[in-house]
Amino acid sequence: MGNPNSDPIPLAIFGVPFHNVDFEEAVDWVVDRIRSGRPANIATANLDFVTKAWHDPELQRVLIDADLVIADGFPIVKLSPFFGPRLKSRVTGSDLVPKLAERAAREGHSVYGLGSADGVAKKALEVLKTRYPGLKVAGTYSPPFAPLLEMDHRDILRHLERAKPDLLFVAMGVPKQDKFISMHVRGWNVPVSIGVGGSLDFITGRQKRAPVWLQELHMEWFWRLCFNPRRLFSRYIANVRFLLSASRQMWKIRRLPDKPGGFQTLDEAAVEQLKTRGAMVEQFHHLESEEAARQFVEDLGAAAASSIILDLHPVPWLDSLELGALLDVNKQCRAKGGRLILYALRPKVRRLLETCRLTSYFDTANRLNELEAILKNLTEHRDGGTAYEEGLLTLDLPMELTAATLPDFEQQAEFIHHELKEQGILKTVSVDAAQLDFIDSAGLGFLIALKKVTQDEGVSMSIANLPSRPRRTFEIARVDKVLLHAGR
Repeated sequence: MGNPNSDPIPLAIFGVPFHNVDFEEAVDWVVDRIRSGRPANIATANLDFVTKAWHDPELQRVLIDADLVIADGFPIVKLSPFFGPRLKSRVTGSDLVPKLAERAAREGHSVYGLGSADGVAKKALEVLKTRYPGLKVAGTYSPPFAPLLEMDHRDILRHLERAKPDLLFVAMGVPKQDKFISMHVRGWNVPVSIGVGGSLDFITGRQKRAPVWLQELHMEWFWRLCFNPRRLFSRYIANVRFLLSASRQMWKIRRLPDKPGGFQTLDEAAVEQLKTRGAMVEQFHHLESEEAARQFVEDLGAAAASSIILDLHPVPWLDSLELGALLDVNKQCRAKGGRLILYALRPKVRRLLETCRLTSYFDTANRLNELEAILKNLTEHRDGGTAYEEGLLTLDLPMELTAATLPDFEQQAEFIHHELKEQGILKTVSVDAAQLDFIDSAGLGFLIALKKVTQDEGVSMSIANLPSRPRRTFEIARVDKVLLHAGR
């Protein structure tokens, strides 16, 4: 599984990708990825993850971008046949951590525990080292508790840089741990990172797992509820409500009559016209197997540097494997500066994407002029820009301000800001967010730092024209009042 072309294609369930692996395959994947040296992140997602992802655009993107998402929840496994292929099994994070430690001891890989309460990570790794002699413990660190954007990230990164672990267990709770990993995975030298939630507490005995017979009956949730009703009752109620509501919506969509039409057919002249704009046009057909899906992803991934227009008019429905393959292709396109544009969606397919909260991730169109507008927008506004006039510095944010896109934008913004500051003529910084489609915690961190710098220099800063979707990320991170209030 070390070859990226042989990696499993995710199954998209309720819009969240799950890779169809069992315990042994997940452990083998981790070992192969450590050997490759390419940084990777793993998410152990359950129904609570999916519930949160429907209301948190950043968390959904974290899961889409993760290198491996395992199904740590019986409801997800049980419902998987309704969406497409069946998931092989539940892969619980609490059981995966010891298996990874055992394999790391055999392979000579080092592990590091980050997060949890003071002393818990250290004790947990000591327990694992006792169980698996030869396990290399690179270190542990429990940073002071703070919201994600108020943590001392530089201090944490210094600890990791000194330790140089092969495998990082991050125990900060959901979704904080997964957003933290996503913020840094592209920049640090940690081969594999995984959010482990309360797994370290289970290893130390600080929290007790349900008896095996309860686990086999898929009643572990009941055990946890009995021991922590105040914290978990409202969460489980929310999850049940989500499951009932989302399942009802999906069932209604499946029962809709298929009504092809409502889109403009792309003739040869239209295809040639789109090619002149640097786009590639392909037609999508039903994917019969995982091997066919892998070949589809491989073929389109080779062209991911350009925008790909995928004609879906022959397709009345997308199962979880097909939707997972589309997510994979779009991820490759975005990583290389392109986009996957879905064209000529039938009503059922469009409703599926809307219900799964994926219409903001995929660009969609039904007519040629809509395609041209999308391609023009990608060309003109993808990277953002800066301009200065009479004491006013205007920052036009790019379409996505994330850990992946931030370095280039941050560099040009800081350069111009530095030059104007040295001349002492900067009075106002105006951030125009009109083209911003998505922002993650790294992007929010950049804006918070910029706000602080301008305040320290006596410069006014404001953010204008913020669309509703990224505004939701501001609100979830509770920085909307700080960043969206203009002034010195």
